[in-house]
Amino acid sequence: MKTQYYISLMICVLIVTKSFAFVAGEKYYYAYNEKIFLNEVSNKMIISCNANNISNIKIALLSNSNVIKTEWQNDSICIVTIESSQYAAFKENFIQQIGVKSVQPMYITVDGLEMGITDEFVVHFNEETLQSKIDELHQKYYVSVKEVTELYQLLSVPVNMDALEIANAYQESGLVEFSHPNFISKIELHQTIPSDPYFVNQFYLHNTGQTMANGHSGTSGADINAPEAWDITKGSSQIVIAVLDQGVTSNHPDLPNTRQVRLNGSNFADGNVNDPSPTGDNNHGNSCAGVIAASHNSEGISGIAPNCKIMPIRIFNSDGSGISTTNVANAINFAKNNGAHVISNSWGYNDDNPNLVPVIKNAISGAVTSGCVVVFSAGNTANHVSGNNGYVQFPSNVNVSGVLTVGASDRYDSQANYSPTSNTSSSNNQIIEVVAPSHRAYSCQISTETFEAWSIDIPGSAGYNPNKNDDCGILPEIGEFPSSGTNYLSYTGYFGGTSCSAPEVAGVAALILSINTNLTPIQVANIIESTARKAGGYTYQNTSGLPNGTWNSQMGYGVLDAYAAVQNAVISCTINYNNHTVSTNTTITGCVINTQNVTVQTGKKLTLDAEIYTYIQGPFSVPLGAQLEVK
Repeated sequence: MKTQYYISLMICVLIVTKSFAFVAGEKYYYAYNEKIFLNEVSNKMIISCNANNISNIKIALLSNSNVIKTEWQNDSICIVTIESSQYAAFKENFIQQIGVKSVQPMYITVDGLEMGITDEFVVHFNEETLQSKIDELHQKYYVSVKEVTELYQLLSVPVNMDALEIANAYQESGLVEFSHPNFISKIELHQTIPSDPYFVNQFYLHNTGQTMANGHSGTSGADINAPEAWDITKGSSQIVIAVLDQGVTSNHPDLPNTRQVRLNGSNFADGNVNDPSPTGDNNHGNSCAGVIAASHNSEGISGIAPNCKIMPIRIFNSDGSGISTTNVANAINFAKNNGAHVISNSWGYNDDNPNLVPVIKNAISGAVTSGCVVVFSAGNTANHVSGNNGYVQFPSNVNVSGVLTVGASDRYDSQANYSPTSNTSSSNNQIIEVVAPSHRAYSCQISTETFEAWSIDIPGSAGYNPNKNDDCGILPEIGEFPSSGTNYLSYTGYFGGTSCSAPEVAGVAALILSINTNLTPIQVANIIESTARKAGGYTYQNTSGLPNGTWNSQMGYGVLDAYAAVQNAVISCTINYNNHTVSTNTTITGCVINTQNVTVQTGKKLTLDAEIYTYIQGPFSVPLGAQLEVK
C-alpha cells in the first residue's frame, strides 16, 4: 500500500473514513480559470473549530454512537469516521456545537484525490486590481484576512459559510489570478520506508555488473557515470540544494552541519519551527539528501555532489501527515528566498491535473523565474508487468519551463516497473524529461524485487535500518542492512522509487552549476536533457514540442549522464584566449581557459583564473619584466 499523508491546516478537521460512496452534484473549484469538478464522499466530512473549544468537541464526538473513528491531527484538526446513513443528521446537529466554525463534506476528484475544504481559501489578486476593489470584495463576503504573503492572501469565511462557494465567487469576479480553498489533501512520498549502504552497492552511480549486498547484479554501464564526472568536479561549497521532505539529521556522520544550511523557520510542519530534523522513523529526507551530497569521507556512502551544501526544509509532520497547501508553497518560497540554487522534491499529490493547486504552481513558477533549478520525482503510479502505464502526478507535471520531471530506470538500463510512461496526447502535461537509476520493482509487482538503492539513515535504531518495508509491505527478513561497518546504523540499503531518481538529477544539476553559476534553470535543464544516454534499446525520435533531441515515452531523453552533462557545462564556460598581446594588466576568468599564441608585454601582468583547468599552449611569450599568474 502507498504511504499517504494528510496536509493539515490550522483548524479542526473531521474526516470520516470507510468506503468511497459518491453523492451526485456539480461542485467544483477553479484552478486558475479551469473548473475542477468534485464529488462529495457520502461518509466523510470536515469540521473547522476554534482550538480553545477542542475539549468539548472531543467529548461530543466520543459520546456520539454514530462516530466510528476519530483521528486528531493537531489541536484543531480531527479525522472522523461516521455511519453514512447518519451523515445529514450528524452534520445538522454538530454545526450547533459551540466552537465549530464549519462542517463541510470531503470531496474527491475524478482521479480519486480526496480534498477537504474548511473555512479558509487563498487568493492572488491581479496586479492591476485596485485596493478599493479588493476591500469591497472582502466586505461583500464578510471575509477576514488571516495572512498576506508575496504568493497569496489567506482568507477565512464567517461561521457556517461555504469557503468553496466564496472562493469561486472571487475567481468569477475577474479580479484575481486564482482563488481556491486552502485544501486539506493527501500528499504522497514517491517512495516509502527504505534502508541504506556503501559505494560498491551504489549501482546507480557506478554499475560494473557487480554483485551487490542483496545478491542482485545489473548491466555494466547502467548508471549515471558519476566517477567520470568527479574527475572534473565534485561540486562547489557555494552551491546549495534545498531538500523539501521529512527533514535531515543534524550533524549526520556522512552529512555534517558544516555542509548543511540549517535555517530558522525551515520547519513548516509540527515541532520546533527552527529545527528541520526528522522525527520517528521518517528518514525519507535523509535518503534524498544523502544521494545528493553525502561526504566522500571513507565512511558510508558517496553523494553525487559531495562539496555542495544541503538546505533541509521539513514539510511532513511527526506522524507522517503533510502540511497545508499554503505552507507547501511557503516552503518552496523559503528555499527560493534563502539562496537555494536547486530545489529537490521527491513527493507529490495523487492527481494528474497540472493546475491542481494554483498556489503551489505559482510558487514553483516563482522559484524558477528567480533562478532556482526545480526537480520533481514523477511518482510511482505504474505497474508495467500488469499493463498499467501509470501517470505523472501533480506538481511533477506543472507546465513550467525549466522544471525537471524525473522517472526511474533500473539496474539493467530499462524503465523501472513503477515509473510512469509519458503520454504526449494528454492535456495534463504527462511528460517525463529524463530517468535515473533506482530499484527495479516493488515486491508485490515482481516477487524477487524491492528497494535496493543505498543512502544515509537516521543514526541508531530509528529510520530504515533496521526497520524495513516497501509500498507492498513484503520484504525478506534479513535483519539489519547494513549490519556492520563504521556507524552502520546511520546507513540503509532500502531506498528507491522515483524518490531516489529525482535527487540524482538534483545532484547533477548542482555539479553543473558548480562549473558555471551563470546558467539559467532552463539552460541547466537543456544540458541534462540533451546529454542523457539513449539507453535500454528503446526507440528515441524527435517529438513535436520537445526541443532537446530525440525522446522516448518510457525513458524521456534517456538516462541521466553526469559526466556528459558536466562536460557540456565546461564547454558553456570555456574561455579561448588566443592570439592576444597583453598591453594592460588583464585578468581572464572561466571554468576552463585555453591560451595559445599570447605575448605579455614588459611591465604588464596576465592573470588566468580558472575554476578547473588552464591550458597554456605555445607560442606563449612572457619576457623579463612581464608577469603571468595562474590561479
